[in-house]
Amino acid sequence: MKYMKFKNVVIFILSLITVWIVVVFFCYKGYFTNIEVGQIQLDDCPYFTTQDSVVFDTGADFSYISSNKIGFPFLSPVLVNDGEGNNKILPMYFTQYFEVNDKVKIKNFAYFSGFKSNRIKAIIGMNVLSKLNMLFLSTQNTLDIKSFDFKPQIPSSATILQYKDRISPKVTLRLDNVVIDDILIDTGFDSDLSIDEHYIEKLKSNHSCDSMIRTNNTLFDTQTVKNITFSELYINERLYKNIHVVQLKKRLLGSKFLKRFDKMFWDSKNLTVYMWNENDEY
Repeated sequence: MKYMKFKNVVIFILSLITVWIVVVFFCYKGYFTNIEVGQIQLDDCPYFTTQDSVVFDTGADFSYISSNKIGFPFLSPVLVNDGEGNNKILPMYFTQYFEVNDKVKIKNFAYFSGFKSNRIKAIIGMNVLSKLNMLFLSTQNTLDIKSFDFKPQIPSSATILQYKDRISPKVTLRLDNVVIDDILIDTGFDSDLSIDEHYIEKLKSNHSCDSMIRTNNTLFDTQTVKNITFSELYINERLYKNIHVVQLKKRLLGSKFLKRFDKMFWDSKNLTVYMWNENDEY
């Protein structure tokens, strides 16, 4: 009899653990997440940040909120990497409600808390953004949050980028005749591109350019990096002027490049990004 009671207790505990693991997995992947559609006014920062300092960051695979006063602890602290080799142990939280710009409400999502920033209130990463479509209008500096079913009229001349991983939107780009794979589309990165020194030296051999030292912000730290401005550069066989390239090991296509276009449509449903100008032919 005692053995049967012990066995039942063990089965009950294992069942609770299994249920908890499933719940954590579903929340981590964003299966419970719901976002109300609406238009968000962005501020004047070069990356995609709102007037109340919330960054819509496709370069972040998860979300971060500086305050832990919303939601409740969801998982024991885990080691988090900011992509530049800096690590921190952060607690994970779950919230049923978070409002952006008093316009868009995000419901039921998990986030990390504990990072300190005077500039950023929150980072909404791809565990949330992969559940919606976004339309950026540069003339109004607005970001329209759209449902999966929405798709605007897109001209045939639009620049198109396609990715495969829903959480890590990496693409292949041709810079002049140099093909570079695994470039992450990062709306939280404030320059045109970042690539490593090897590729930069190849491009410099064919172009005039200027170099300067700048500060690059990561989630947990800042770093001094080299910034190279190319007066002209072909990207996917289209010529662009004054392209700013940061020398980093991490390959990024940043918000400065995306904002060169009048409109940008992020189609999470079909893993495609479209960019075009008002005078492009339809």
